[in-house]
Amino acid sequence: MSDGSAARPAVSAEALSDLDEWSRAALLSMYARRPQRGADGLLYPIDRYTRISASEGMALYRWCVDGRAGSTLEIGLGYGFSAAFLLAALERNGGGRHVAVDPYQATDWHGIGVTTAQALAGGAASLTPDSFVWMDTRSETALVRLEQAGAAFDLVFVDGYHRFDDVLVDFTLAARMVPVGGMIVLHDLHLASVRAVASWIRHDRPDFVRVPTRCRNLFAVRRVSEDERDWRHFVAFPVR
Repeated sequence: MSDGSAARPAVSAEALSDLDEWSRAALLSMYARRPQRGADGLLYPIDRYTRISASEGMALYRWCVDGRAGSTLEIGLGYGFSAAFLLAALERNGGGRHVAVDPYQATDWHGIGVTTAQALAGGAASLTPDSFVWMDTRSETALVRLEQAGAAFDLVFVDGYHRFDDVLVDFTLAARMVPVGGMIVLHDLHLASVRAVASWIRHDRPDFVRVPTRCRNLFAVRRVSEDERDWRHFVAFPVR
């Protein structure tokens, strides 16, 4: 969610010109830091930092549209910036389902992320209120439940708790539900913990290959084969 950098300037409508009006208007309001509606119906201010950039959001959007994604997952909902981009992509693709995992909506975000995503899903022509699913639990619990239910996702956005072990567990569990051709994207590559997981993926997960992006704070990989490593597999990876 937050990249720890200085606050960014407001985003122009041109930066989001590929989006339909219903999602573009919502995102412009959020990037302008206008008060957003919470789960209780009241308006609340939002901070300057907890968001993905417009360029990062458009990268997610284009990956989903180009890949004809019909099912997406994000870990870490926050105010709903990334959810808005992903729902916009599903709408452009003619429908689908977006699942967001965040156990802190009530305690940290006034339910703004859930409220925003529900409103967007309910107002889109190709989506329904059921197109957005919020899981109010920790990611390791949610991901196991999703796998047990037989879920599969064309794109997974990992932007939850940023400790090395949490990111590693989120990737490992999510990878089990990503088919060949699907993608996993890690946010906040400026953090050493996320860079360490990215290094491990590059060296120890030959079933995923890196996808080029101009967004320096994103690490994106695409699944190119099944996981055929044996139980002894390990390649030492640099941490920097």
